[in-house]
Amino acid sequence: MSSNKYQGLELSYRLQLLPICKDELLRSWFVRNALFLNMKPSQLSTIIFQNTDIWKSDIDTQLSNKSIGSLLSAVEIKREDLDKTLISLNCDHFYPHLNDSKQIKWVLNIGVHQRGRKSSIQYCPLCISTDAVPYFRTYWRFGFLTSCHIHDICFLDSCYSCGALIDLVRYDKKNDSYFNQIDYLKCSQCSFDLRKAPKIRPHHHELKANQEHFNLLAKGYGSVGNLHFNYSHIYYDGFKRIMSFLLCSKKGTAMFKYIVDINNLDKNFVDDRYLVRQHSEPEHLRLSMRKVSIIFSYYIMKDWPVSFIEICKEFGITKRFIYSPHLNYPFWLQRVLDSKLK
Repeated sequence: MSSNKYQGLELSYRLQLLPICKDELLRSWFVRNALFLNMKPSQLSTIIFQNTDIWKSDIDTQLSNKSIGSLLSAVEIKREDLDKTLISLNCDHFYPHLNDSKQIKWVLNIGVHQRGRKSSIQYCPLCISTDAVPYFRTYWRFGFLTSCHIHDICFLDSCYSCGALIDLVRYDKKNDSYFNQIDYLKCSQCSFDLRKAPKIRPHHHELKANQEHFNLLAKGYGSVGNLHFNYSHIYYDGFKRIMSFLLCSKKGTAMFKYIVDINNLDKNFVDDRYLVRQHSEPEHLRLSMRKVSIIFSYYIMKDWPVSFIEICKEFGITKRFIYSPHLNYPFWLQRVLDSKLK
């Protein structure tokens, strides 16, 4: 551990911090408390975890047993409340394969080491405008959601004023000698109040798909289009394969452009699509890109597999363009690839 003025500092009592909210990201909770105590979040995390580097990691997704022990011994928080906020302990409904990989699919990247990538934390401007205590939700980090199921408005992932990505990592003192308690609700680059961003109504297909996606996330089962899933991750596993083809494969570019055109979406989405790097993951892409795939999910699931087969044949897409022998495919998608898209 590198030298730091907080290194070796041992608390003689457990900190009584502001309570964590339901579905709140651990990072959001740290930021709120740090600003309340007039310090950088990285400083507060160093005091609690005795580790100067942990703030650079993705503390929302998973913590080591040692880090969990440090947190519980330093802060007045119940273990069950901590368990509810860690994504690694609450991902069975959308990614139950954590034992196979430490990386949790579908989770947007917001850590310091991920800053070169194009994804960012999302937020609903109406949620943080009406919250008694504004905070950032856990499910705002999931790539299969692009709009708010409560207010039926679009998520945002960048500052409306300057376009900077939403940043819950760095907070620097500038002209003020003290932090403001609501600094986390402002753009880290231009200080625009995120609550004042426009409330945009999503495309009706996007809205319907998001409602279905959130219901699957919350219940662990449910219907999407004309299919019912007893286990929601079976849908998400298949949709991930379709989404990866549409957004990340060169062969999916023409189909992507078609979806943008028939739904009168922003033509700039197509320009962004051409810039996608090879081997990218859907959750590494900006919100504008993922919107197109969410709309596409409604289009193909409403009468699965009729529209999916039609659009694939129109663009000459066969199984070999979508399928990889190194990946697993759920039965509802595998069956169509094998029988209809050979």
